[in-house]
Amino acid sequence: MLENKKHVVLVLALLLISFCTLMLGNGGLSLTHPDEVFYMQTVKEMMQRHEWLVPYIFDAPQFEKPIMTYWLMIVAVKVFGLTPFASRFIPALFGVIGVLGTYALAFWISGKRTAAFLSGVVLATSFIWVALSRAVLTDMVFSVWVLLSLVFFYDGYLHPKRKNLGIILSCVLAGIAVLTKGALGFIFPFGIIAMFLLYRKDIKFLGCWATLIGFVLFLAIAIPWHIYCYGQFGQGFIDEYWQNVHVRRIFQAEHQKSNTWYFYLMTIFAGVFPWSLFLVPVGSFARDLWRASKGWQAHLMFLLLWIVWVFGVVQLAQSKLASYVFPVFPAFAILLGIYFESVLAKKAEGNILTVRLYRGFSLAMGVGLFLAAAAGIYFVQKFGPAYDSLTAGYVFIGLLAVCAASLVFFILRKDFVKSLVVKACLIVALLVPLSLSFRAAEPWVSCKQICDIFKNIDTSNDIILTSKFYARGVRYYTDRPIAVIDINDKGFFSPHPIPFLNTDQKVLDFLNERPITYCIVKKNQWESLKRIIGDKFKIIFFEGIGGKYILSIEKISNT
Repeated sequence: MLENKKHVVLVLALLLISFCTLMLGNGGLSLTHPDEVFYMQTVKEMMQRHEWLVPYIFDAPQFEKPIMTYWLMIVAVKVFGLTPFASRFIPALFGVIGVLGTYALAFWISGKRTAAFLSGVVLATSFIWVALSRAVLTDMVFSVWVLLSLVFFYDGYLHPKRKNLGIILSCVLAGIAVLTKGALGFIFPFGIIAMFLLYRKDIKFLGCWATLIGFVLFLAIAIPWHIYCYGQFGQGFIDEYWQNVHVRRIFQAEHQKSNTWYFYLMTIFAGVFPWSLFLVPVGSFARDLWRASKGWQAHLMFLLLWIVWVFGVVQLAQSKLASYVFPVFPAFAILLGIYFESVLAKKAEGNILTVRLYRGFSLAMGVGLFLAAAAGIYFVQKFGPAYDSLTAGYVFIGLLAVCAASLVFFILRKDFVKSLVVKACLIVALLVPLSLSFRAAEPWVSCKQICDIFKNIDTSNDIILTSKFYARGVRYYTDRPIAVIDINDKGFFSPHPIPFLNTDQKVLDFLNERPITYCIVKKNQWESLKRIIGDKFKIIFFEGIGGKYILSIEKISNT
């Protein structure tokens, strides 16, 4: 179907699809807490200090991530201004680049433009790729550097004339990945490459001048920033950057509930939505392809080692976050794209197993979407009025029902091309209702509105007492010093140089230092304050929105 199309046409089509799914509407929601404001507060403080080498937050150096993403975000802010769209521009841009990189790698592997295009479409419409393209995090930027490092290595491996360039660019991009997220920028790409070459018994592939130059360039990119920060901050840099960020996460879970053997399996299954069910027939298809063609074995092993290596590395660590396994998704997209191309190609050759499995899982998906739409009616009626999201909820249900009906209709008619289009459009069924719910969701997911109200109540520059979850957002939107109240909590996983009040006595000592303290807190912290202060202080409530409450606490005179 697409084999006669020029690459430029297919790339332009992917650019349009990616823009719509990954970037369009990214300025509609204010920066959310706690992570988006963390990165942008760092960008803001670096710009205020005219600092390009050391990340700052709360007026102190912080080394949770290396410097590369901050550089990119500073450039975006200088071009677009300090806006939500500018903040999310770099992750979205890299999401688009990742789609194009996946297209290129899928074409070199399969030799088919249809498979390459479908691989790009799968990635551009996968839930987790869309979500992290629209979030201010380092994971999208990092994962695309890893992807491109592997793309250029494999290009050089498959095409001898481009071998030296491929090796050099692979090393350069791995160095940039280290400068984005630390040691994993080395561990992920080089581990996959080493395992693949060992499998192929072809370690001699690296025995060339390009490997030496590439390694030197890798070191020249990855090392100087680390040396500079160590020279400036010594053991403090080692303790936070290496011990806390790299080592501690291996042995201690940041979020204990996610530290399970099945967490990443669930993440992969949910992250590939709406293509998740087809991971099952892809396994059968890949096995048959392996047996049928020796030429495919190297390609399949490269993708398999990619998935297994990343999964195995992140699975070993006690700290588990969905974003940690994120670099595997381009590999899954390529496998799915090749499978879907095979379905379309073999449809004309007879009703073979590949086609039957596609039809069966597509019908199951259609039924599942109908059931989800029916269940959605109950949840929208129950929770929609409380969160002012009835319209968004019913739009979602309607779009889901239309997709379900269309999918079943096209599958029964054996129109597989249109059935794939319907699946891709499911991401629209998520994005449209989400955009309609921005206004209702913003008070709950962002500190902007409560801080705008707060700035009209208190115009001083005094310290604000806030809940741990809101600390970064309150600082970002008020530009004021903060202290945190969270009784019996252990503090932030990454150190922040701000007062952390986790005992009754610490709270009392803090309140006694000033005649009046203004607060932006959750309901449970409000209750803690009422219990702690007794009759020595009085609390005045001003405003509440999105589960956040503005209070003032004043000393009661003894006279």
